Amino acid sequence: MMKRRILRAARMSASATSTVLAALGIVGGMAAAHAATGPEPYRIGYLVDASGSEQQTIKPSLDGLNLYIDQVNRQGGVNGRPVEIVVRDTRSDLQQSLDAVASLAQLGVSGIAGMGISSTHGPVYAAAQRVGLPVIAAFPATTPVVLPPAKPNAYGVGLAFNVTAVVAGHFARQVSPQGKRLVCVGFESAGSMLACATLEKTARAEGFSDVETLTVPVGHLDFRAVVERINASSPDVVADCLNRAQVAAFLPALTHSNYHGVFLSMDSAIGDAVLRDATPAGSGTTVYSYGRYVTGSDGTGPQVDAYRRAVAAAGRGAPSSSLAAGWTMGLVITDALKRCAGACDAQQFNASLNHVDVDTGGLTGEPVRFTATDHYGPSAYRLYRYDAEAQQFSSVGDWVHVDSSGRLIP
Repeated sequence: MMKRRILRAARMSASATSTVLAALGIVGGMAAAHAATGPEPYRIGYLVDASGSEQQTIKPSLDGLNLYIDQVNRQGGVNGRPVEIVVRDTRSDLQQSLDAVASLAQLGVSGIAGMGISSTHGPVYAAAQRVGLPVIAAFPATTPVVLPPAKPNAYGVGLAFNVTAVVAGHFARQVSPQGKRLVCVGFESAGSMLACATLEKTARAEGFSDVETLTVPVGHLDFRAVVERINASSPDVVADCLNRAQVAAFLPALTHSNYHGVFLSMDSAIGDAVLRDATPAGSGTTVYSYGRYVTGSDGTGPQVDAYRRAVAAAGRGAPSSSLAAGWTMGLVITDALKRCAGACDAQQFNASLNHVDVDTGGLTGEPVRFTATDHYGPSAYRLYRYDAEAQQFSSVGDWVHVDSSGRLIP
């Protein structure tokens, strides 16, 4: 397999980065919202890919977080203080991510949220730990370092792919009760490769006898060879762990081919619209999606209602799992801040994160709970089926619950 050369983008100065972020409209909850004589804000750093190869997948969660923090600040902030989200666009570049950790530490933030592609997570956690900053990985990617035994500063509210893929194996059997062949399509990032490797094991445990993984480079968008390979082997289920742009390129090639089987899409910030636009009526491919966060019109509860009102008021389009996940990140951050005394420095914020207990008000099937030994907690996933004739998604069954060890909870 040919591997793409990785070109490192030139690093921006702090002022240039701020200018770009302002132009992108992603600087949220900023201190300018409070008067010069007002209380000092809580500052939380945020690493995002806002202009790199993963921007379509990663940036929308920040949009959801900003919607929530804007609401919090309009209502008086947390403990009488505004909350400021200090954004750094890392473009999913490792060196830019490490430089951002250093600059945010100098600024005195209480912690860092977000992050870029999963391959950057390990080094970012390590760099942040050296300067005493806790890091909360956002949706979609969360790496296993948050799972028990958790690193002291590593938390996550996204998809821990080795946990998510256990649920994927369960859903694969549900959507193909007699199926024997399964293909996982992934790309060359740590999280995606882990997801497919775990799915291979769980699919075999569920009774699939012929399982394989097909991988493409980061940023790869030509899936003709992959679809040819799939049609040659005729798997019962094609599962994936791809980014949004890749699914938007891969799925039309699959649904317009001769493939007759199931496509089981991990909602790693893919969104309903991508699947809808790629699946014509009459296609032989039956499309399912599964996710940790509610999507579209699914879900009920006080936070679901508040989040939908905020999305509509801000003109953000249709509700999505990414926006719901960003809103949930806001709930987690503010829950930890409420538990802090005084300025809530990094050490205090880290201590508070160990006690986070958030009822997400319908945005997820499980509360978000962290403990001193488990910085991820139980999670739940819901399966959706797409009706190409009606162009609608509908939920299939109830939430499937799983603990942070990857054990399904009855």
